[in-house]
Amino acid sequence: MKRFGIILLSWVIVISLLFGGTAYAQDEELQLPSPGITPDSPFYFADIWGKKIGLFFTLGAEAKARKALTYAEERLAEAQAMAHKNKPNAVKGATNGYDEYINLATERMEQTTREGVDVSDISEIVALATSKHLSVLDGVMDIVPEEAKEAITQARSVSINGQENALRTLARENPERAIEINLKAAEARLNRAKAKAEEGETAEVEEALEEFERLNKFGEEISEIAQGLGKDTTTVEQLVAKATSIHLKVLAEVYEKVPEQAKPAIERAMSVSVRGHERAVEALKEKGALGEIPEEATLPEGIPEKVKKKLKLGVLENDEEEG
Repeated sequence: MKRFGIILLSWVIVISLLFGGTAYAQDEELQLPSPGITPDSPFYFADIWGKKIGLFFTLGAEAKARKALTYAEERLAEAQAMAHKNKPNAVKGATNGYDEYINLATERMEQTTREGVDVSDISEIVALATSKHLSVLDGVMDIVPEEAKEAITQARSVSINGQENALRTLARENPERAIEINLKAAEARLNRAKAKAEEGETAEVEEALEEFERLNKFGEEISEIAQGLGKDTTTVEQLVAKATSIHLKVLAEVYEKVPEQAKPAIERAMSVSVRGHERAVEALKEKGALGEIPEEATLPEGIPEKVKKKLKLGVLENDEEEG
């Protein structure tokens, strides 16, 4: 009987190694792998061992980063599956593994950078993946019971940190692509805020707006990294300026749907977007590359006149800094 148990365990480990997730591809839509052995299984320990063995035999920092990202997405699939089964403790177990593998992927990516290897490919993959992971975690957050929400919040923080680290690395090689990914992630946060506004979930609206502001301001860091390396940032600034009208349009739609107590958060997000546009325009004017980009951000009709006036005067941002 003991021998049978050993044989069974061996097969579980082999299966875990063979089917522990599919390689990550740069698809427009994230396709999560099968969750495989989930945290509610008595054989989950074998899945953990299998992944450790898989990483051990993966040679090279970049290869380990890719493998860790693949494993992170399987943990994400497990968290999603356990959320649908209403198993909060299992959700926590899966997100703990997700955090571990995202951190590992980031560490190995940075190690590759220190070795002097061009990491624009792997950094772009990590940045795109973590951006899409946030959307998956949004869905999990919406259905898990209260006791599992803290674990999802932690996973979201790890995902955002991983994305920012990847974009910093990518900005050194390809700042235009870095800013494109960052702006798209920021727009996704606004769409999240809009969806939650329609559902009347004020707290979630404010959380999404905070993430939008963080990503929007992070765009400045991407530009600074590129400038510090002597790269031409004209395209970066043009992309930022052009994205402003899209961001403000969504923010105006959110503004009309939320209660009064949530409006200040949206006004602050508008201010961040307008200030970003102004900085981009100023840089473009210095280079004589403004082209058809308007000098002032276009403010949608849904924004009240008193708020528009404050935005143009920069009062909202000044109030925020003084507070």
